[in-house]
Amino acid sequence: MLKHLTIRNLILIENVEIPFENHLNVLSGETGAGKSAIMHALALIAGSRADSSLIRNGADKGSVEAIFDIEHLPIVQNLLEEAGIEHATEEELIVRREISLQGKSRAFINNQCVQQALLKKIGEQLLEMISQHATQNLFSTDHHRLILDLYGSHHVLINQFQYNWDKENVLRKKIAQLIAAEAQRLREIEVCLYELEELNEADLKNGEDEELFAEYLLLSNSEERLSKSQTVYQGLQSKRDALLPLLNQYVGVLEKLAALDPMIHEIYQSCHHARLELQEVAYSMQAYMNKIDVCPERMHIINERLSLINKLKRKYGSSIEEIYTYQEKTKQKLHTLENVSNEIEALQEEVLKLAASNTELCQRLSEQRKSSAKLLEIALQNELRSLNMPKVEFHVRITPQARNRMGDEHIEFFLSPNVGEKEIAIRECASGGELSRLMLALQTLLAGHGQIPTLIFDEIDANIGGETAAIVGEKLKEIGQQHQVLCITHFPQVAQHAFAHWHIFKQEKEGRTYSSIERLDKKKRQAELARMAGKSVAKEPQLASLSS
Repeated sequence: MLKHLTIRNLILIENVEIPFENHLNVLSGETGAGKSAIMHALALIAGSRADSSLIRNGADKGSVEAIFDIEHLPIVQNLLEEAGIEHATEEELIVRREISLQGKSRAFINNQCVQQALLKKIGEQLLEMISQHATQNLFSTDHHRLILDLYGSHHVLINQFQYNWDKENVLRKKIAQLIAAEAQRLREIEVCLYELEELNEADLKNGEDEELFAEYLLLSNSEERLSKSQTVYQGLQSKRDALLPLLNQYVGVLEKLAALDPMIHEIYQSCHHARLELQEVAYSMQAYMNKIDVCPERMHIINERLSLINKLKRKYGSSIEEIYTYQEKTKQKLHTLENVSNEIEALQEEVLKLAASNTELCQRLSEQRKSSAKLLEIALQNELRSLNMPKVEFHVRITPQARNRMGDEHIEFFLSPNVGEKEIAIRECASGGELSRLMLALQTLLAGHGQIPTLIFDEIDANIGGETAAIVGEKLKEIGQQHQVLCITHFPQVAQHAFAHWHIFKQEKEGRTYSSIERLDKKKRQAELARMAGKSVAKEPQLASLSS
């Protein structure tokens, strides 16, 4: 429900605040008084495009702010939550639009800047604007279907069918993609098999590359290591003038000298130990030389193995661990690819079940639509006859069509306004009066069925006479029992049924024109109804008498 509307610097309005009431709110005033500014303001709140030409002359910007009670609108609360806009259930919703002279527009919800698309999405759940031009919707057979489904309260069944229908089509699309991608799948299987064969043949081991590289370095230096080792060994043992034979002689001399002079004993012992150490060195060097493998064949093998590992690293990962990971992923991918046929069969089975379920749901929906169509025909015909169309005939024609997201039926409304005339489709109707009455009759029947709390009627009575206007007022009052209704009218027969009557008027002040609005008390309301009656009489000679 729209609780409060504030308009600043829009067309002729400088600053206006309107605390709307529930039920039927009527807005009246002279032509050009500023009613269009209010409609523009409401359209901006509902998410329409902004136009800088709406800004009042001399102002830098214009703004509109609306306060809504959305306590009983879970759809709006869910939209706010999805958009990340903070809002407590018991709090009011504040919507604001700002327009600058540069043509820029900003939208705010609860003081958070939002995109116009989101505002429009939320606005569709808050307001419905019904004008003379809104009757164009009646030319759409899609709109006919929506009306029938809303009247018959088919939303639960429709939502269930559409959920299944969307799911069925997603699966069908997936199956088609899998079948169409068969050639690609076979190529990918070949690639996976080749890669796995290559990796399996390589039979890599963790740390193998580091061990092989270390061994390769040793082998590449084996001749140099052997040469240097031989130099040391020969210098100790093998040469004619080798160190150890000479040292043995010296140890023997010192041994004899120590027998002659005990003071030489320590020198003898040091030389003896040195000889033993050097002998150990010689033995170790000999063992080391025996282990040195000068083998070009082994180097070639290692080099080829390292080349293979580096090649695999370039293709599958920068390390053996990464190659292992790639190998496991490829195995999983191969398993998936090889089981696509099983997946297709499983999906096809699921599609068959969904298709059977959808057929059953469509049959139930068709039955409900046919039943609701008969009730709608009777109810709408009665409403239209109460609106001075005493001979009207209304029919809902339901014909089969290829199944789509909306079901199996094509639904279209037909009207025969007068006796003896052929039945014609609503989309072929040319009479604005007939369409306006049909629109009002539908709104009367649908009151309470829809979840949009505020309905705005902009001169919906423009194409009807005074006698019918009195009935229109009663219908709007009836709709106002289920919705908040805002109605702009020139007919006193309509205005007299208002729960709250707002008068829009112009006044001049210091060379400027201002539009203002006030809620009329009983005395001012009678005066306004009398003014409206004077104009209405000029338009409609047979004006019905007004009730006080």
